[in-house]
This record gives sequence, structure tokens and C-alpha cells, in this order.
Amino acid sequence: MDDQPITSTLTTAIFGASDGLVATMALILATMRHGHKVVLLAVIGLLIAEGLGMAASQYLSDPARDLRLASIMGAATSITIILPGVPWAFTSGAVATGTSIAIGLVLAGVIARERRGGLATWLQTYGVLIGVGAIATFAGLIA
Repeated sequence: MDDQPITSTLTTAIFGASDGLVATMALILATMRHGHKVVLLAVIGLLIAEGLGMAASQYLSDPARDLRLASIMGAATSITIILPGVPWAFTSGAVATGTSIAIGLVLAGVIARERRGGLATWLQTYGVLIGVGAIATFAGLIA
């Protein structure tokens, strides 16, 4: 099997991390008013669905059936799902929400840095995260 170029590996990791982060932050912001147990269960469900689902989708969409890339996709997605959810295991409310947001913003910075596109890349990365987060927060308030 040919060695995968670094850009393919990096692109896969960025895709998985971005997907996991945006989905997790949206889920946390939409469910935060329902308490830490609901948020934790939702994050666990997302981890199972997205972490495994993204790995499986990467594997199935790749004609080479590259298990290494599928593992990178699954790991990157799972890490960005787990980290923002951790505060909800120890606290709830504004403290957990604020900590999750801070973790999400740091992870978005790592993703933007690895995308290597200058200021526009940073604005795009944070714009997507903040835009989806705002929509999810609004959805949580009207639910």
C-alpha cells in the first residue's frame, strides 16, 4: 500500500475534528438548560454515533479502505467530542457551559492553525463554530 501523503492525513484529522467540535458545541448549547445528566448522555450518544460513524464513513468512502485514515478520522472526531463534554461530568450550569465554550474556542484555534490559511481561515473556523453555536442556543431556548 502506498504511503498516504501528510496532507491527506492532516485533511482527514481536520475534517474529523471540525465535525466533532461543531456537533458537540451545538449539542451542549442546545441541551444546557436540561442539566448535566442530559448533556452528558447526549455527549455520550454523540461520541458513539459520530466518533464511530465518521470513522466508518471514512473507511467506506475510501476506495483503498485505509484503516489508518479511518482511525485518524474517528480519533479526531472523538477527541473534539469528549473534551468539551468533560466539564459536565463535574459541574453544570454557567460554569460547565463557560468551560465547554472555552475548550471549544481553544480547539477551534488548533483547527484553524492546522488549516494554514491565514486570517481568513481563522475567521472561517470561528465563524462556523459561533454561527452554529448561536443557532443551537436559540433552538435550546425555544424547545
